[in-house]
Amino acid sequence: MAKLSALLSRVKIKSARLADPDREVGALCTDSFGVSEGDAFICVPGTQHDGHDFICIAHDRGASLIIAERMTPYLEAHDELDCVIVENTRLAAAQMWNELCGRPSDRMIFVAVTGTNGKTSTTYLMREIFKAAGYVTGLIGTVKCISGERTDIIGESGVNSMTTPPPEKLYPELARMADEGVEIVFLEASSHALSQYRLDPIGFELAVFTNLTPEHLDYHGTMENYFASKRRLLELSRTAAVNLDDEWFKNLADGSIPTVTYSAKRDADFRAVDSSCRIGGESGISYTLVENGAHYPITCPIPGEFTVYNTLAAATAARLFGIKPGIIQKALAVCPQIPGRMERLEIPEKLGFEVYIDYAHTPDALERALGTLRRRRGEGGRLIAVFGCGGDRDKSKRPVMGRIAAGLADLVIITGDNSRTENPRSIIFDIVHGIPDRSRCRVIERREAAIRAALGEARPGDVVLLAGKGHEDYEIDSSGKHPFSEKNIVLDALGEKF
Repeated sequence: MAKLSALLSRVKIKSARLADPDREVGALCTDSFGVSEGDAFICVPGTQHDGHDFICIAHDRGASLIIAERMTPYLEAHDELDCVIVENTRLAAAQMWNELCGRPSDRMIFVAVTGTNGKTSTTYLMREIFKAAGYVTGLIGTVKCISGERTDIIGESGVNSMTTPPPEKLYPELARMADEGVEIVFLEASSHALSQYRLDPIGFELAVFTNLTPEHLDYHGTMENYFASKRRLLELSRTAAVNLDDEWFKNLADGSIPTVTYSAKRDADFRAVDSSCRIGGESGISYTLVENGAHYPITCPIPGEFTVYNTLAAATAARLFGIKPGIIQKALAVCPQIPGRMERLEIPEKLGFEVYIDYAHTPDALERALGTLRRRRGEGGRLIAVFGCGGDRDKSKRPVMGRIAAGLADLVIITGDNSRTENPRSIIFDIVHGIPDRSRCRVIERREAAIRAALGEARPGDVVLLAGKGHEDYEIDSSGKHPFSEKNIVLDALGEKF
């Protein structure tokens, strides 16, 4: 229970009908069916449903307070029901949860990373550097929620049901981190979270902008809207670190807040020069980081050009916090594998081929992953790609990803990937539609069968990429969410074959 006056202390109120402004309220709920006696129901407008239409259900279930953006006929007809009219219920929900949890955002330092690709890897890399520098770190993101050395793997705590959790999960977890002594939190800021004001109560010391390529257009509509949602992070931050090589983000250095730039191609505050991607034996990247005329050699065992940018962004952030170059170099040189990010599976060396799992689920990410692994092929070897596209998501990227895969892989197996409520065959049809030459493509609808087929094809010198699911250990179809581990499937399949 908490006093209403305290919960609303930072909320912009338009009007209120309250019997007692200092009254106590129970839980804060945005789901009318989750309301219990004495709770406050916050009417959040969604993409499919509007919480204002469910006030009657919340009231029937015992809600004693309604937070809304407008008076409704039901509220007008039930003047015994307390209500507060605010300008924005999504913003109010975030502010109220922050207050309910004791303002954890005031007790720690926050760094946010936003962009289409690279958010997870960059936050992980920053965490490794800052840990090496002696900070007690926290991480909120797609794969895991980490507080110090405590790790909540996706699905265990419920925090990681999306890249940036909703307020009812985010702020209690931040409070827990603060209580556990976390000093700095690295957070992935999704476009959805920024456009829905989930992060507005947090003051970010630094915002890192990675890149912007087409994604989530089913939600944002246009690239301009998508960019605008990302740009909102500037309003919440004291300083920004911007990828100068990105055509969208390079214009963020407009003087609205102090901004530093990083680049692998242009003159910037932090620049990677003489970069190379090692393709034989132990994979990885190396380059020289140039800062104010000083040169620092950087290495990292994670392969791919994208790792150059991710480590560059992480190193830029670390230098802005005054972390010494030597600490940055040592931390990046021994950085552990990031789950589902160009993750090489440990299979018997005698098989002679390699298997990688990567979260690549956008055209840009798939192109980069395939481009990296093409160079991993042995003499006479092939690149075999298994991928699909998610259902109930942006359909425009499907044919584009099909064309990219067919152009870079020697064999493409198109399959399912979280079809959700869509018919997986319709999704596959959209992908195939973008492939002009289908001679090196197969369609195997069931993902497990597709993985097994790819492994059955693999021979010495080949590289197999399982793209799209990355760290996910589940599959979502029309019947719901089911356990699904690509790692286990690979190990089982190889055990049967060999």
